Amino acid sequence: MATLKAQSFELEFLYHNLNECDEIEYTFDIKWEGKPFFNPEIYKNNNDSYYIKDGTFIISDCFDDDWLMIFFIELLKTRKGQTTEAIEPPEIVFKATTWEDKKDVKEKSWEGKTCAVGQADGTIIHEPYAETMKMFIPLWENDIEFSIEIPSCKPEGYFESKQYTCFTLTVKTTSDDLLKFVGEFQKEMYTFYHKFANRVKYLGSGKYEVINKE
Repeated sequence: MATLKAQSFELEFLYHNLNECDEIEYTFDIKWEGKPFFNPEIYKNNNDSYYIKDGTFIISDCFDDDWLMIFFIELLKTRKGQTTEAIEPPEIVFKATTWEDKKDVKEKSWEGKTCAVGQADGTIIHEPYAETMKMFIPLWENDIEFSIEIPSCKPEGYFESKQYTCFTLTVKTTSDDLLKFVGEFQKEMYTFYHKFANRVKYLGSGKYEVINKE
């Protein structure tokens, strides 16, 4: 299982299955300090919901590509925010926001501002605020804000809750942790395509083709 570390959280992803429509199914789970983030008692029983298996979500979508892997690869390649949403239950939304997404607004907010800076001789000078903030940019460039939006209940149901609400978890990870995660996820990916080599052929860059319809 590939794990994306984000502060005290661990976001776990695993290639689960190739369904009857030749679409990839993944499992997804959230751990907090190594423990399940959601109380297992709020999940529907495995026999009552296809979308929960052993306390983890099963997610898929109507795409003929490895859409979750593409999401992470594009995030690494462009260093720009990405959003992907599973339109099949459970309709989980994955969103990443980077410094590139915030840069213009941040830099605009610095215009016309100054910052008092102490000198070696004890005097104080006022430098442009933007110049002072530049030292922090390398840190911000390495940060990635990662959000997961999970609907609590739909007619199909995956929680015991009878009311519909929407839960969003936002955490921070880094480019280094993302790179390590994608490496782990790619190892799983090759194992997955080897397992289903009689049905699909991997083409690279998150693309595959169906070679044998069951």
